[in-house]
Amino acid sequence: MVSKLSRGVVSVVMAIILVVAVAHVASSNSGGGGPMGHCSMHGGMRGHSAPFMRLLKSANLTDAQKTQIHAIFQARRASQKAEFQQLKAAKEAIAAKFTSTGPVAAADVAGSVSTASQIHDQMANERIQDAIAIRNLLTPAQLAQISATKAKLDQIHAEMKALWAQGGSDSTPAE
Repeated sequence: MVSKLSRGVVSVVMAIILVVAVAHVASSNSGGGGPMGHCSMHGGMRGHSAPFMRLLKSANLTDAQKTQIHAIFQARRASQKAEFQQLKAAKEAIAAKFTSTGPVAAADVAGSVSTASQIHDQMANERIQDAIAIRNLLTPAQLAQISATKAKLDQIHAEMKALWAQGGSDSTPAE
């Protein structure tokens, strides 16, 4: 039996996946670089957003939905920029401590680590809020299509994993 916590975690992960996918769609349709500035529908999908992009692409978003999704990300852009700057400062403070010539204790970096953790948590919560807002834009038919596409991809992934497992431990995939 799956616990309520496990189901909640799966829901949060799916929400984050949806946000990543929608960000990619919104950025590729607006001519921008996306909320992180590095994904393009036509120019080689980097990172882990490619499979999720395909999921959302299967929903056949309307132009109105694309516009609304773009607006959701535009509204968050200024706060994201500030959060990234704060996160960068915290990481630089940690790096400065570790690269200094004197002794370093956990207490020396605790404040910066705490700041970085708080920023990460805040950003994750904002992504969840955005995912919910975006999910609420989708029609039941679009949600069903995304779900069906994900189920097919999960099945294919499981089949691939089983095939690799059959090959034995001494055979590895060629790259």
